[in-house]
Amino acid sequence: MRKAMRRSNWREIRQSKTRFFSILGIIFLGVAFYVGLRATGPDMLKTAASYYKKQNLADMRVVSSLGISDKDIDIIKEIEGVKAEGRYFKDINLSKKNQIFRIFSYDTKQSMNRAVVTQGRLPRKPNEIVLDEFARKKGYKLNQNFEFTADDPDKAFNRQNFKIVGFVKSPEFIENISRGNTMIGKGSIDCFAFILPDNFTQAVYSEALVEFRNLKNSEAYSNQYKRKLKQNKMKLKNQLKQKATESLAERKIEQQVLLDQEKEKFQKQTALNFSGLSSEQFSELAVSHPEIARQLETIEKQQKKIDSLAAPQYHLFIRSENPGYSEYEDNAKRISSLASVFPWIFFLIAALVTLTTMTRMVEEKRNELGTFKALGYRNGEIAEKFLLYATLAGGLGTLLGLAVGFYLLPIIIFNAYGQLYNIENVVTPWYLNYALIALAVSLVCSVGSAWIVLRYDLQTTPAILMQPRAPKNGKRIFLERLTFIWGRLSFSQKVTLRNLFRYKQRMLMTVIGIAGCMSMIITGFGLRDSIGEIVTLQFDKLWHYQGTTVFKAVPSAKEEETYVSELNTFSNYQDHLFVSIEAFTAQKADVSKQEISLSVPKEINRLDTFLSFRNRKTGKIYSLDDKGVIINEKLAKLFDLRKGSNLEIKSVSGNMYSVKVASIAENYVGHFIYMTPTYYQKIFNNQPKYNTDLLLFSNEPSKRIEDQMAKQLMENPDISNVSFMSKSKNALKDTVKSLNIIMWVLIVSAGLLAFIVLYNLTNINISERIRELSTIKVLGFYDNEVIRYVYRENILLTLMGILLGLFLGKIEHRYILQTVELDMTMFSPDIQPLSYIYASMITLFFTLIVGIIMYFRLKKIDMIEALKAND
Repeated sequence: MRKAMRRSNWREIRQSKTRFFSILGIIFLGVAFYVGLRATGPDMLKTAASYYKKQNLADMRVVSSLGISDKDIDIIKEIEGVKAEGRYFKDINLSKKNQIFRIFSYDTKQSMNRAVVTQGRLPRKPNEIVLDEFARKKGYKLNQNFEFTADDPDKAFNRQNFKIVGFVKSPEFIENISRGNTMIGKGSIDCFAFILPDNFTQAVYSEALVEFRNLKNSEAYSNQYKRKLKQNKMKLKNQLKQKATESLAERKIEQQVLLDQEKEKFQKQTALNFSGLSSEQFSELAVSHPEIARQLETIEKQQKKIDSLAAPQYHLFIRSENPGYSEYEDNAKRISSLASVFPWIFFLIAALVTLTTMTRMVEEKRNELGTFKALGYRNGEIAEKFLLYATLAGGLGTLLGLAVGFYLLPIIIFNAYGQLYNIENVVTPWYLNYALIALAVSLVCSVGSAWIVLRYDLQTTPAILMQPRAPKNGKRIFLERLTFIWGRLSFSQKVTLRNLFRYKQRMLMTVIGIAGCMSMIITGFGLRDSIGEIVTLQFDKLWHYQGTTVFKAVPSAKEEETYVSELNTFSNYQDHLFVSIEAFTAQKADVSKQEISLSVPKEINRLDTFLSFRNRKTGKIYSLDDKGVIINEKLAKLFDLRKGSNLEIKSVSGNMYSVKVASIAENYVGHFIYMTPTYYQKIFNNQPKYNTDLLLFSNEPSKRIEDQMAKQLMENPDISNVSFMSKSKNALKDTVKSLNIIMWVLIVSAGLLAFIVLYNLTNINISERIRELSTIKVLGFYDNEVIRYVYRENILLTLMGILLGLFLGKIEHRYILQTVELDMTMFSPDIQPLSYIYASMITLFFTLIVGIIMYFRLKKIDMIEALKAND
């Protein structure tokens, strides 16, 4: 008997493949999406951490105002568990190509920041050079000549002509957009390169690479790594500060010894040629011999230089200050935050649909349940079929979901970021905690649903189970009371409406299922709108200027006149505005420290030409006045500020100031405070220093024109940097493009879920009403009329689900935005009307597909078999 029971259990799976695979499919989607989104963020961080560890990325760089000597390296090494090595670098402006290369020393002895060869090999001879992989995209090729003879005025290199023998990647530069800034040329570095250390003429190293032994087992980006690195930085900083005075004394002695040797040599040479002269005669001789006078002047200058030597200032730079390092972590966190909502909607829908499916399955097997109970089988043995069915469907769906979620989805998302970062070989481990959570939830959705349905029927007597369940009583619906509407409906329309409200469970399951899928599709499109819009809003609608010039000091009237004359030589130049820009921070108990840019325009009446302050909701335009400051919306939200509130800000020197909020303006990238010069003087008791100039052009310059203008302006010795907004704009565009791929993954997954839900519930609807449909066919209804009879209900339920989904999607979208946003960014909370239309059309499309599939099933209904009496 047990063997017969088991055969019956397996036969049930074969006989109802559609139902089995629909449960499997919905569990698969839920699990795949859950573990995929959960794992992608950690996978991205683990991949980067593995890359950094393999290439031994330095934990810190140390730069000194006097350069890094071997003595400095020894001082750093004195700290227990610290390893250090010196490195040279020099920025070269290739004037013919208007490109800036940062050339580093590199050889096989270097243990930190190991390069990855992508083509060719590393340099072995003095005349060989390897270039950044990014340079290959700019047209550089293997065995090509690389020369900068005319671009090395300081003679920083022993040779200026090299042969390109390879292309490399460096863990120090993981992003493909920026290579950092420089004080020469156009102000930004295009590529890096490596040559042998002996090619440099520098007496001291440019910087020291530092590695801490206590961080070896701490994974990059982890809280443990950040905490230990912060402690190590403070320890090293204090050590270097203590040694700075000793280092100064030693440097003075070393340089004085060298100068004394030079003096002695000069005296000997002079005494040999002009022996027997008195000091007065020697002085007169020096006047008549310019060469002697020059040497004496040089010695005197060197002596003054030694006497005026100051203690070296050490600057420590941790990994997060490398281009792309922190941004990569932010993108990984954005992906992880998506997992806080979407997968649970998948699981909720899976539970509802599985509950409906298992309810139908148990209903179909009522007679069999009664027979087994009458034969003496225990409830556990009878339930085995249904629990096995649900366990296999849920278990297989979970396993497939884990495989796809842990492997495929992270790779798809990681590859979406491929154009932004040069990290490869994504690491895709399985996370036991995520797998167990997914398994538990999926079994609750499948096996739990089956057990909930079975409990009632297993408590019923065999005699009742062996009889068909009495049909539900017909009830008047609310619409029937509205006779002016009800009287105008046809017979078919009245039957459709009665059926909808007669089977309330099926109606609710269908509406909720479609609404859930619809809400996720809307959220996907909405996120695409919100994230994609910020590029246009920020760089076109709010910021009108295209570039900035930063001066080393506040320019004098003459320097400003020279600078403006230079600007007027540019063909599309329109206007400029000097502003004072300073860095401040703000912090409170439940908000982390926020970096804020405080700007003071020199001429407030011209500020609206360069940027706009407006209310995001009303569109009201704000102007600066002497009563307070204008701050950005996200900053106001973080610190719960309103018009009239006071904001406490902290300067770089540690002083605290309070400013009054006059207006809160729309902004999407970074935090700002704008104030008038008068209000600045009131708050800081000082005059603003107008060290930055905003540049406005009649139309946005091309990349080539920008580089030419930057190079021309950087030839001015008073200017320290020239940058253009297009760089930030393009970087943000690339990020948005990558996020769009993720949004499409979400939209497609939600669409597939909608298809499974619609197919499953439509299939159940037809199965439940097979006798009813057979009856109306016997009564003379044509196939098309029967199909319309069924589809009318499906269309109404779909429309109801779409309407509810529109509302839920808006709520879901807003919640996800708050989760995905970082403290320094804000996304547009608006969903475009087209997105609602697209989401609705996708849902209706899947309804149409399901309808086509069911059309053929309805045509094949066996009326005689369906109308046979169950008893």
